[in-house]
Amino acid sequence: MASQHQTVLVTGASGTQGGHVIRELITASSIHPDTSLTIHALVRDPNSSASRDLLALDSSKIKLFKGNFDDIGSLSRAAQYCTTVFLNVTPVFVDPSGELRHARNILSASLAAGVKYVILASVAGLDESKNSPSLDAYPFFKTYFANKAAIADMVRQPPFPTPEGYTYTILEPATFLTNYLPPAQTVMYPTLTAPEPTFHVAYTPTLSMSHLDPADIGRFAARAIYAPAEEFTRLFANKAIPIASVNMTISDVAEALTRAAKHKKTVRVNYLSPEEVAAQKDANLFIEGQLMLNGREYLVHLEKVRSYGIELGSVEGFFERERERLAKALAL
Repeated sequence: MASQHQTVLVTGASGTQGGHVIRELITASSIHPDTSLTIHALVRDPNSSASRDLLALDSSKIKLFKGNFDDIGSLSRAAQYCTTVFLNVTPVFVDPSGELRHARNILSASLAAGVKYVILASVAGLDESKNSPSLDAYPFFKTYFANKAAIADMVRQPPFPTPEGYTYTILEPATFLTNYLPPAQTVMYPTLTAPEPTFHVAYTPTLSMSHLDPADIGRFAARAIYAPAEEFTRLFANKAIPIASVNMTISDVAEALTRAAKHKKTVRVNYLSPEEVAAQKDANLFIEGQLMLNGREYLVHLEKVRSYGIELGSVEGFFERERERLAKALAL
């Protein structure tokens, strides 16, 4: 996708995925001096500490745009003059239709502004899950995958006029390692901060899950944007790409956290009994999600991911980089 100038709209710029896309684009720009880069970072509050941190990465390349996904005017302003959009939306718990509406708004505004290339952040295992009968028992996750599938279909075949040469890439990341660190950890696994940190889970002991350092999402996006034409066509144009770097059970995760904490604390796993699961699942969405995963084991093909030649983050490297958040997660 490389050209003499790239102007990239990054939605959700101050979040996990958007932030890493911006960081990796800035890094990539230093080794591609022939391609000038401008980033339009869409944020809710340009004065927040997260927004200021983004601007500090390189204020000559990053422009902050205040807006939200329901404000079409703000999306149109942010998309003006852009060549690429990183489309990153998340579920709206109080509005099941919100995520799909937000994606539609971003895509509509971007294409109307002349954006020719869309990178969608989706989810690993989408094709295997969207029509799975096993999801019938888990209404939230049935809606979750249905929305993700509808958004992917909309990016593949936009219901709006598209510029000549329109292309897309759908990135399908697996479980984020950030789930085990604040702020996600405080909701998903709050007992990690206990004196004896413990995962209390409904997972089966043998369930293996694909994981990644979210920075890998940024690395794939940057590689696609800076790829020479032949490489872009062969690897990225109109492709869906699952991303992960390692497969781990929850016990493996506990051991990785223990090592990262230099054994100052030992992280344990408590597998909930069927009675404990039954008592919690209706009121605990995360327990429901764990049960859903037990019946939907899906692993990313790691060798295929590595075939892209993109350096992937390691579990050890991730926890070392995030050692301050690790200390908070385990109350070190």
